[in-house]
Amino acid sequence: MKEDTYELLTAPEIEDRLGSKYFYRQKIYRLAEAGRVRKYAFRDQTCFLTSDIVKAFLEDLEQAIHSQHPDIDMSMVQVMYEPVTRRIVVDGLFGKGISADTSRETQEDTLRKIATIKEWEADSVVGAVSTQSDQGAVTPSLDVSGSLPEELMYIKVETGVVEGVEVKSFILISLPSLAQFIGVRTDNFSRWIAGSTFSGFILSANVRHLNGPQHSGPWKKGLEQGYVPLLPMELIPEVLIAVKQANFKPQFPQKAEVLYELAKTALEAVGLGISGNKQQAAEALAKVGEGLGLQEADQIIALLRQYANRDFQVQTHKGFVHKVRSTGGDYLITTGTITVGVTGKNAATWMKIGQKEGLKSRERQSAREVMRHVAPADSVGMTFAEGHYTKNPDTTEAIKTGRQGKSFYRRLKEVGLLEEPRDEDKPVTLEVRGKVR
Repeated sequence: MKEDTYELLTAPEIEDRLGSKYFYRQKIYRLAEAGRVRKYAFRDQTCFLTSDIVKAFLEDLEQAIHSQHPDIDMSMVQVMYEPVTRRIVVDGLFGKGISADTSRETQEDTLRKIATIKEWEADSVVGAVSTQSDQGAVTPSLDVSGSLPEELMYIKVETGVVEGVEVKSFILISLPSLAQFIGVRTDNFSRWIAGSTFSGFILSANVRHLNGPQHSGPWKKGLEQGYVPLLPMELIPEVLIAVKQANFKPQFPQKAEVLYELAKTALEAVGLGISGNKQQAAEALAKVGEGLGLQEADQIIALLRQYANRDFQVQTHKGFVHKVRSTGGDYLITTGTITVGVTGKNAATWMKIGQKEGLKSRERQSAREVMRHVAPADSVGMTFAEGHYTKNPDTTEAIKTGRQGKSFYRRLKEVGLLEEPRDEDKPVTLEVRGKVR
């Protein structure tokens, strides 16, 4: 019988791994004392499972959001930890999202950002952003720079990574022009950015490259005298939220709110969630995917591969099942309707296809398992549909999203841009050397 092994870390090691400002050791010890996380004795040290710590901290954040903001529908909110970027992500806040750098920000910082989004939402309801009509409506565009106000200066880049900085939108925004647009001193604004959680994303370039053709370099990382500092466009919405929290008093606060909406809408139109949330990005992509060309699709290939990943599909399905049952729906009817709507076949037909194709018994334990082996695009489409339903339980709209996601995946697959989805049913295990008692 196979034995699973896990990685055990001390509280200081967890701080280093996950981000010491958010996942600080004192709280880890308090959670252990309260019995909310299990502690292990290993080599005469008290250790913890990283997954237990992350789960407990996220639960705390969810409870704090619900306690401080009871008007927020928590069934629409997703709270997660992204280990690659080491950020806490909160998505689904009135159609918006925020993130927190766990190396520099605390849970309190995260809650303040949420409060800011609520203020902004309230302002927009009473017409504080009525000046948006002066800018014109935002039309989904593959070149998101076309959605920006003329006063903003930018540089288009040829690659998604510049000097180690990821630029998902392929566009860098000039910080001085952003400061002037919202009405704050450019020197103070740049220094504030350099001392904030956005400092690691600053790139500097020669002024002659602004608003020119795609630029490949040279670049300087960070603030550099004589160069113009820039930030990836996908960070602009979060920067504007942080500006409102800080001591800045922009002369043109309405323009800042307009820019927030413009940038957010444009980024969602090409599948880039403002907080880096992959599911939000993938769902936005499905809605506009039919109009995207291969160059733009190549920027988010990883998202489509994620939707083809078995573990991701299984987790999405679990969320879908919970949503159906928690809203009093009939699971068999709902999943049957979506299956036929997205794939054109019912579950029984898929099981017969599995037998006809000679799949092994474990490969045809369910209709979805059969799809993964003989029709990956259908399985991806089902995942898009289930993800949509989990956020918005509308069967008709979920089917539309599923069909679009399926079509887009198939189109990219046919031209060789996607690998075959892999059966990753083996759990990821990490080795512990020695005995755990």
